[in-house]
Amino acid sequence: MNRNNLRRILIAACIVCALILSGTGAVSAANQSTFVITDFSMYPQSLMPGDSGIITVTLRNTGSTFVPVNQIFIKDSDGIKSTVTPYQNPIGGVGAGDTFTLSLPVISKGKTGTFYPVLYVDFDGNSGNYLKYPFAVIVDDKSIVISVTGRPDVFEPDTTQTVALTIGNLRMNAIEAVEISASGTGVTSKQTSLFLGTIDANKAANGTLSVSTAEETKEVTFDVRYRNGPAWHTESITIPLESGVSKTGAELIVNNIEVKNTGSSYTVIGDVNNAGLTTAKALVVTTEGVTKTGLYPSYVVGSLDEDGLSEFEVTFSNPADNKVTLVFTYKDVNGNTYTQKQEVPTTSAVTESQTSGGSNPVAAVLIVIVILVILAGGFAAWKKGKIFARK
Repeated sequence: MNRNNLRRILIAACIVCALILSGTGAVSAANQSTFVITDFSMYPQSLMPGDSGIITVTLRNTGSTFVPVNQIFIKDSDGIKSTVTPYQNPIGGVGAGDTFTLSLPVISKGKTGTFYPVLYVDFDGNSGNYLKYPFAVIVDDKSIVISVTGRPDVFEPDTTQTVALTIGNLRMNAIEAVEISASGTGVTSKQTSLFLGTIDANKAANGTLSVSTAEETKEVTFDVRYRNGPAWHTESITIPLESGVSKTGAELIVNNIEVKNTGSSYTVIGDVNNAGLTTAKALVVTTEGVTKTGLYPSYVVGSLDEDGLSEFEVTFSNPADNKVTLVFTYKDVNGNTYTQKQEVPTTSAVTESQTSGGSNPVAAVLIVIVILVILAGGFAAWKKGKIFARK
């Protein structure tokens, strides 16, 4: 064999190898037909250990004649196996210039790394006319990260509290159907779950979940369920609770209280200040232990911001035991209702006439004394001739 013939053989061998590695099928000399892979994809892009995935491949007959297809299968590798037996005569064959698309399932054996199973398309089953296509499958154990980005300082029993969460996707592919739910002893939620949907690779999504806890609740667990391709996964984070009264809630301070007695009813006037760190919403002032009557049986303040100040006025009658209880009711941002009470004696009530000054005997006496002093001084000055000369 001369040098030129050897060179031609080596070039032909290199071309055949290149065709196989690039996904181009072998050429049948008998029917002058060639198969090539025009599209290849894997869902999801990477697997987690034990996950299953779907390989979708599109092949094209670039030849001039019909080609029968005997079987299509995936040959297992070290970390990947096929979950189906070879497809026997799956499509019959492919005509000249036609394409066909086929999906095949694979599953991870549990190892991590990059593996290379091989797709085989056997055309006649006898002469060795087949397409061989190795492909890469990545298996990694990267999952998600769950961060608590907002929570109350304490969880008051039987009240609704809001917890803010951030879900970060550490995988190289998107995760789907992301859903957050809360669980634990005595933990309830009006939301059965919070649906976030799809989170792209190396991205994050934020969400809030409102939960209510009981006296015996010691911790709350937030479960994040998601799909990596067709496989479901769940990751969780548990936060310990501190029970008690919120240190950042509204705190009402009542000052400048004045009680008036109109004869048939009483009126309490005063100032209410919010010395807390959050707004007292829907603040209403009313009374307890008396008969609500008059113009203001209840007084609506509305929203009272932190450091806010508002006047109020309530009217009532028939106080028992010479006292009245002022009742301050308000809500927080989650709709929880809080009540604060303050007892005020009615024995020091000022009557309406005393307020106007019309019948105060002490004031009347003082006025008479002042007038008499003035008159006496004037009379003395007149006698001495200092004001009007006497004739």
